Amino acid sequence: MSLKSYQDKFRRLNVNVRAGRASPHKICMLLALLDLARSGGLAENRILFAPPLLERYQRFFAAVRTPSDHPNPYFPFFHLAGKLRGGAAGFWQLQPLPGRDTALAALSTARSLRDITDNIACATLDPELFALLQQPESLEALADTLSTHWLDRGLQDLRAVAARAGEVSRYEHQLRQGVALTAAEAPPPAYVRDPAFRRVVIELYDYRCAASGERFLLPTGEAMVEAAHIHPFSAAGDDDPRNGLALTPDMHWAMDRYLIAPGPDLKWHVSRLLDRRIPDFARLTQLHGQALFLPREARFTPKRESLEWRLTQLRQHRG
Repeated sequence: MSLKSYQDKFRRLNVNVRAGRASPHKICMLLALLDLARSGGLAENRILFAPPLLERYQRFFAAVRTPSDHPNPYFPFFHLAGKLRGGAAGFWQLQPLPGRDTALAALSTARSLRDITDNIACATLDPELFALLQQPESLEALADTLSTHWLDRGLQDLRAVAARAGEVSRYEHQLRQGVALTAAEAPPPAYVRDPAFRRVVIELYDYRCAASGERFLLPTGEAMVEAAHIHPFSAAGDDDPRNGLALTPDMHWAMDRYLIAPGPDLKWHVSRLLDRRIPDFARLTQLHGQALFLPREARFTPKRESLEWRLTQLRQHRG
């Protein structure tokens, strides 16, 4: 199957069109998939119903939804496995969880998140399509086909949203590859840097706070943790994921105010300003001497120089 063949398949999605407007669900899910591939987040032919995909889907959907539209990501994830307009074969296959083959085969639609999470391990693509998504030029051609074709069907905002998403994901790919900005390069604008850095860091920490260990993750993709720079970007100009931690909002706040700090010993340090006898401070004071929860990949362990800077700042500001 050629690039042209898959461009044709993208134009032949089995999508409801009412009053000149296409239903956005499948289109937004495919744009999310292409954007995930663009970021370097689709290294194998396994599409997980998980935050990296779902967060992107929600962003595209929010740009084109009407009051009567509901995102329901389980719906396009399931129905992309159906046939195309005219009965042609599709390109998206659902893979059952162990022992759920019969249950998945019996489903004619997905009516809830549990229909996905209880039955489906992942989706896969035709091998030829997956290979095309690993080629930047082919990927962009498919993305352009998808957004351009459906512009004439009431989804005019998709092109601008997809273009900005592409900027973010290309920078995200750069961060994943460990490609630092040179001294001569100006950093991307904040609307590119901030979401790219956040995605990479919180995924590396598996959406778990490096201080408290809390992991609060909704099935629709929202995560409670934030990506915090250890050495602030405003001072260091450093978006290296090793200069980041996943933290809950309260722990992020406490670190930015020099009440807690990760040290080069990979343990938490707490300001002496916080009296350990006061119960109100217990959530922070109990961190003292506790090990950081570290990223899944050892190569992204926080940088020693960033940790040294942060600990020095705690001692200078709070003692």
